[in-house]
Amino acid sequence: MEASLSHIGQRLQALRREQGLTLEQLASDSGFSAGYLSQIETGAAVPSLTALQLIAAELGVDIAAFFPEERRHGTRLIRAGERHEFRVEPGSGEVYAVLAGQVRGRAFSALYARHLPGEGGSERPFRHLGEEFGLVLSGSLQLTIDGAHYDLGRDDWIHYSSHPSHSAHVTSEEPVEALWLLAPAVI
Repeated sequence: MEASLSHIGQRLQALRREQGLTLEQLASDSGFSAGYLSQIETGAAVPSLTALQLIAAELGVDIAAFFPEERRHGTRLIRAGERHEFRVEPGSGEVYAVLAGQVRGRAFSALYARHLPGEGGSERPFRHLGEEFGLVLSGSLQLTIDGAHYDLGRDDWIHYSSHPSHSAHVTSEEPVEALWLLAPAVI
């Protein structure tokens, strides 16, 4: 089930107003234009995870503040078909689902990712603090970490520091499905 990301813009606007910031002030502090931030707030644009992380840092909140909080504490069961999938960019072949990480006190984020062939996966390089663990469930991809290339296929896994620049590219003719664990929790 693919969910709308309109709540991200609504949360951004609420957090910005709670702090008494204008769009222009947040734009100046974050490096994004006031127009782009306004588009996010109205749902006309969906920020990348990297952009959302930068905006969250400027607001002094965890990126999880933009996503609905799990009300229960402790055990969380998500049945097949109940996972809420989202696209980082409208119309992109990258589909994600947050599997864990929205419960208070979490130590990591768990993401399911599906990348279509030719979509490249996360070809835009990412850099952030922490570490990542990836397990390829189907398909194959090439992960580039700080200029070094790693080819991964079904049942291959990789663990790395996420501080160096890293990106992924789908190399199979079939979609790639993968499980990613990120620590500390970022979503």
